[in-house]
Amino acid sequence: MTTVHTIERPPQIPHEDAPPLLLLLHGFGSNEHDLMGLSPYLDKRLHIVSARAIFDVGFGFGWYYLYGVPGNLISDDATRAKSLEVLTNFIGDLPGRLGTDPRRLYLLGFSQGAVMSLNLALTVPHLVAGAIVASGYLDEKVLPRVQPDSLSHLDFLVMHGTEDDLITVEGGQGIRDYLETLPVQLTYREYPIGHGIHPDALSLIPQWLSSRIDQDKPREDAQGV
Repeated sequence: MTTVHTIERPPQIPHEDAPPLLLLLHGFGSNEHDLMGLSPYLDKRLHIVSARAIFDVGFGFGWYYLYGVPGNLISDDATRAKSLEVLTNFIGDLPGRLGTDPRRLYLLGFSQGAVMSLNLALTVPHLVAGAIVASGYLDEKVLPRVQPDSLSHLDFLVMHGTEDDLITVEGGQGIRDYLETLPVQLTYREYPIGHGIHPDALSLIPQWLSSRIDQDKPREDAQGV
């Protein structure tokens, strides 16, 4: 069994009920400390977990191996499928281990982490309430597994830089166009930056998460209900 290394920020505001959970998934060549830098901006009611990708790529970690050059990168299907399997098992066990609400598990992924966040939300939606997908692209390999009738509770925030030369803006637009065909809630934003998170998103991401927590609409089909 593959171990997923994590760091955590427990909720900073007490909850009468089990708190919502946010899982952070970093990009290629980074580690679990990267996206945790966003935690000061995020809702203090959240239990935040940041996961390290399972493959050591020599200068950091990745959720799957990459080949080619920026703007024409080729992803390795086998290692991406392995990470999806590992993450599916991981998030299935995580709320029970942490004591968080299994009906309110949100994902925030950047680059490769965005791809994995989207894949999780689309393939195991009973485990996920919503996902923030920053600078990612649509993994067509998982599309045959998507069951639209099971997705109506999902919320997505998709963001991409118009000047991104690693994963071009067409990647984000492809996600947008696909999600618009599904019965999900979608917010889409483009920013005039490269491969990164725009400063304006540091306001949008917390607002988006807090509004979902405030809605507090538990899913009756979730685990433990």
